[in-house]
Amino acid sequence: MIAFIPKNSPVHSIDARVKILYFILLVLILIIKESIPVLVAFSLMTLLLYISSSIPLTKPLRDLGAAWVFVLLPIPLHLLINLQTGIYLGILGSVFTLNLILLSLLMIYTTEVKSILQALVFFKVPRELAFMLTVSIRFLPVMQERLDRIRISQAVRSYEPAPFSIPIPIIVPLLHSSLKRAMELAISLESRGFDPENIHTTIDLRLNPADYLLLLLLLPLLSLVF
Repeated sequence: MIAFIPKNSPVHSIDARVKILYFILLVLILIIKESIPVLVAFSLMTLLLYISSSIPLTKPLRDLGAAWVFVLLPIPLHLLINLQTGIYLGILGSVFTLNLILLSLLMIYTTEVKSILQALVFFKVPRELAFMLTVSIRFLPVMQERLDRIRISQAVRSYEPAPFSIPIPIIVPLLHSSLKRAMELAISLESRGFDPENIHTTIDLRLNPADYLLLLLLLPLLSLVF
């Protein structure tokens, strides 16, 4: 499931605000300095982060599920544009997309949703947007479980999706379930008098010495962007 995994690892102990800063900076470096050396270094760094977090890399690769379509999509798209360099550029695009997804999942695996919300509020992200993002993260394991149930129920009905086809019998029930749960959540929040413009969040995040060291290391990384 795509959810927080409690472990006692160096990555888990990093403050959520530091993680968000590094995530944004690394994404900017990937976009601005996109090249084979940068992608290789980025991939190795992602691998080391998963090792240090005690989370096997096989877990996010399994959790990707249907998202593999988006990872591999750049290859056929670039082939349609240019047959000569399409495979090369497509592979670069796929590795780029995979790294972004793996880093995003690592953030979810190693950071409590409450800490993410507090970090977003600390950075002055609009509270409505911060609340929406954290609720979306909360819903990920629920929707993943629902998707597995739909697949099993459709398999019992002898449904087998054809290669390169749109699995309508899976998408339609999943959308229906998602909309139903969203409606139930909206009704529940409204009945409790929830006001998105008046969300009170107490920030109890604390930086440790390792966090201060990581913040100092941000300075040389910023030179790669600006």
